[in-house]
Amino acid sequence: MKSLTEYIASRNQPYDFRIKIAKIEPKGEIMERIKNALNAYELVSVTPAKSLPIQEHREFPKWGACECWQFEASVAYPTINTQIRQLIVERAAINPEWVCVYGKQQADDNDAFEAYGKDHEGSLLLDSELKDAPGGQDLVGDKRKDSLLKELEKQSPKMVALESDADLVSMRSTERTKPAATTNQLPQGSKSPVGSQQNKLPPVKGKNK
Repeated sequence: MKSLTEYIASRNQPYDFRIKIAKIEPKGEIMERIKNALNAYELVSVTPAKSLPIQEHREFPKWGACECWQFEASVAYPTINTQIRQLIVERAAINPEWVCVYGKQQADDNDAFEAYGKDHEGSLLLDSELKDAPGGQDLVGDKRKDSLLKELEKQSPKMVALESDADLVSMRSTERTKPAATTNQLPQGSKSPVGSQQNKLPPVKGKNK
């Protein structure tokens, strides 16, 4: 359990974000509007906007190669990146398609992944257990396919026998589960139940039989 001092320190820790804006440079009046918007969560600090190379940015695929700037901001109150973005869009009057906000840790992770896999060099699978194992292609590659076909050819007579046995079992199972005839399907009599038979009367006393 955290001590009271540790709890207060964690509560006083600022929340850091990295903000990217395209098409419009965040300086002067625009930056002032952004700062005023972030004051809703008690703005602690903001860094000067840094210009990024003119290229296609993953955050703004619709705009192709375009100008983009990024800066970092810290606020005192707990919030998330979507709320920060909504503040900037609504209170700083910036096109929502030009604004992207990341948590600082998420932004650092994204940059590390991009740097590690730049120009298709290296791998994002840092765990050694997830990398290619020696002889792995023998189990899943063309070699495995050839050996699997040979195994199937050897087992084909056995497979035919098994299929025959399976057909026999299926036929017997069908016979067992054949539904019984209902009362409507049983043969019916041809005589009418009314007037088809006469009841025998008992003999009357005093009369000859």
